[in-house]
Amino acid sequence: MSYAAQPPPAAEPQAAPRPAAVTLAVALLWAMAVAGLTYAVGMVAVTPGVVGRFRDAAGSEAAENFISVVWLISALALVLALLVVALFAVLGIALRRGSRLARAVTLGVCVLGILGGCGTLAVLAAERSGEALPGSVGEALSEAYPEGWIVLNIAVAVAQVIGYLVVGVLLLAAPGEFFGRTAPAGTALPGFVPPSQIVAPSTGWAAPQSQPFVTGRSEPDQFSDQPAPSKSEPNPEDEYWSRP
Repeated sequence: MSYAAQPPPAAEPQAAPRPAAVTLAVALLWAMAVAGLTYAVGMVAVTPGVVGRFRDAAGSEAAENFISVVWLISALALVLALLVVALFAVLGIALRRGSRLARAVTLGVCVLGILGGCGTLAVLAAERSGEALPGSVGEALSEAYPEGWIVLNIAVAVAQVIGYLVVGVLLLAAPGEFFGRTAPAGTALPGFVPPSQIVAPSTGWAAPQSQPFVTGRSEPDQFSDQPAPSKSEPNPEDEYWSRP
């Protein structure tokens, strides 16, 4: 009896080492998340003072609408920063494990972050180019913020653009094999047996039995048909019962 040829036990593939570009990208991603949360907490912290100074300087009911907008922006910034921290934490862990989906999502986030930073810079540049009218609500609101607040916003927007750009470049420069790219053509899969190496088992043992089975030369064939006794031959039992 022959069996199919078994391939030699394949050695378990060793995990690819984590590229330095991925490690650096994840570290930068987490640092940006912490910096964004710190900035949002700082914005919420300075908002009460800004609102108080603005209300004293404006001194009109129209200022209440601006105050509501200031509080809304601070609250949204804090919520967004918390969501970004959670998202970046998950993406960082997935990137360290070589997730291809996490890499694609992170690249998309980098594109959105670059566009958002450029938009913020454009808005700040437009605000700095124009001069607020003396005694107007806009001037009062600008003066209510701490000194250097606009410069800090510009620095944060520039750092955001640079940070997302660096993260995107690092992920694109990382080897694709680490993120689960398919193996080159012609590489055999572990445990795969080519059809040419499969040996069909012999079927000689399964041939039907053509000869009668005999347990021994001295014993009659127990499977062959036994001749029936002839009716003309006398039966000893009949002779016994016929006696008077």
